[in-house]
Amino acid sequence: MLQINDLSFSIGERELLKRVNWVINPGRRVALIGPNGAGKTTLLRILNQELAPTSGVLIKPKGYRIGYLPQEELPDAEEPILDMVLQGFPEVMSLEEQIYDLHQKLEQGGDLPVEWLERLGVLEFRYDALGGYALENQAKAILSGLGFSIADLRRPLSVFSGGWRMRVYLARLLLIAPDLLLLDEPTNHLDLPALEWLEQYLLSFAGSMVLVSHDRFFIDRLAEEICELENGRLVPYTGNYHFYEKQKALIREQALKKQQALAEERERQQKFIDRFRYKATKAAQVQSRIKQLEKMEEVEWTPPPARSLSFTLRAETTSFREVVKISDLYYRYAGPWVLEALNLSIYRGDRLALVGVNGAGKTTLTRLICSQLTPERGSLRIGERVQIGYYAQHQIEALTPDATAYEEVASTIRHALLPRVRDGLGLFGFHGDDVFKPIRVLSGGEKARVSLTKILLSPVNFLIMDEPTNHLDLASKEALEEALSGFDGTLLLISHDRYFLDKLVHRVIELKDGRLREFEGNYSDYLNKRRLESLNERETESEPAVEKEISAKKNKEQKRQEAEARQSISKERNFLRAEIEKTEARIAHLEAQKLETEQLLGQPDSYKDGASAARLTREYSAIKTELEQLLDKWAALQTEYEVLLERLKSR
Repeated sequence: MLQINDLSFSIGERELLKRVNWVINPGRRVALIGPNGAGKTTLLRILNQELAPTSGVLIKPKGYRIGYLPQEELPDAEEPILDMVLQGFPEVMSLEEQIYDLHQKLEQGGDLPVEWLERLGVLEFRYDALGGYALENQAKAILSGLGFSIADLRRPLSVFSGGWRMRVYLARLLLIAPDLLLLDEPTNHLDLPALEWLEQYLLSFAGSMVLVSHDRFFIDRLAEEICELENGRLVPYTGNYHFYEKQKALIREQALKKQQALAEERERQQKFIDRFRYKATKAAQVQSRIKQLEKMEEVEWTPPPARSLSFTLRAETTSFREVVKISDLYYRYAGPWVLEALNLSIYRGDRLALVGVNGAGKTTLTRLICSQLTPERGSLRIGERVQIGYYAQHQIEALTPDATAYEEVASTIRHALLPRVRDGLGLFGFHGDDVFKPIRVLSGGEKARVSLTKILLSPVNFLIMDEPTNHLDLASKEALEEALSGFDGTLLLISHDRYFLDKLVHRVIELKDGRLREFEGNYSDYLNKRRLESLNERETESEPAVEKEISAKKNKEQKRQEAEARQSISKERNFLRAEIEKTEARIAHLEAQKLETEQLLGQPDSYKDGASAARLTREYSAIKTELEQLLDKWAALQTEYEVLLERLKSR
């Protein structure tokens, strides 16, 4: 367990952290969130003891190991990446070198000192005890999961880009398996397969974890607790990101009501004071009211003003029903086909996500739809009255540096839409004189928001957006989500932000090996279907393919008996699968109930009524007990299921 007490940190006159108290319990996965500049990275660096706090203490057990993955680019090196990962175990590496040197000497032959052989035995015993023989295989498995090929393992770190170097350092941390893992934006530079692999790996990580990420889907999958750093203070919320959103909205609503009630009470008291201030018969009452007014409490946390969403996104022209028709399309640059035999129909009102690994051809397909490229074979037809708006990955490079944000947006829209320019820019945080800032002085995120405003104000009914959430902070992402949710045209999105996709799409198009597959539902539905397919594929592979030659030699009675045995096992397998799925569904339901009950138990109002508090405590205890029983049952069912598959395989 790691603990910080009354910790403060200042930069000059600015107090970044104010008397923060925090306990990170063993095995707990915590997401640290907050606006840019709130001090999240600073807090991680203090936990890693790179920075010393201005005041306060950090307490950790003796021998407590902390692994930290920073956000900034990591240094390169000439060592092969496999060796870089194994460097997290210096004793093992040293033993390996000593064992290698002794083997080299032994191979030279001749009279060898007995102490050499004894020394070799001691070294090999120690090497084995430290897991040295398994360590390299573990390192290779981790690097493979993060997207490295076998050929990459012996290449020097220096030949890889910054994003790939970050993966190497992440692999080293995962292999070390520290007591506390600090991850600052670990999803940067990861494609979806690597992201999904990392999520699965971290779900089974035994230590504690604090992660900082703008990837809300990643947080939602991993976090058991959200800690929000805002105005120098740390506020904990039990549950994942979805629960945090609901809880934060409830707290904001309660704070607003309390502020309003206090303001009304102050006004009422002030009116009495002003009315009777100079009336002698009311002097005592006036003084009493003045004292009450001075003692009146303040609301500790003032909610930020709600973002004004007067901006609505509507298609000015309605397209025909068929927006895009792709038939047997092929495309390549130089070399093998990037896209081959593609068939796809997009209809008015569709909200699609185009997904696939980096380099699969997603951007190529969108450029073909926008007529920036021409198919080599097949056809691509755009429907009648379809007006396409295309937001490309590098859209900010097309902005005019000397133009103001207002001029940049106004230069590309119809005159009738000019009154909406300020609304559009306001949606993305440009208020007052901010709209007159020159493009050249804006940050990357601000430029992205100007580009988004331009595309959203364009008179289009088919929006194609390639990574629109890149460079956006959380507030801007939410503003974009809200704007697009009201869009009544057709939408095609490419994004690594799976939370963003989940909120907006109802069909997923997967591009893999040059071909398309369609999945109904949002991104989570797509993931679940893909996992089910993967499970079925593994089961199919585990079932033996009966060789025709062997089958021909067996008599009819043998075949009948084996068929009956297989059918019996298959029935048992189907029954077990159904039981496992039913148990998993119940576990998911109980876990949701447990989180809701924890939230209620964490609210002071829950203890005002003793009977209600006792009931909640009993319910919580019953839920925990049933959960433990179900988890044991699930583990037993899984074991039985795996044994059954082995039996089926042996037959």
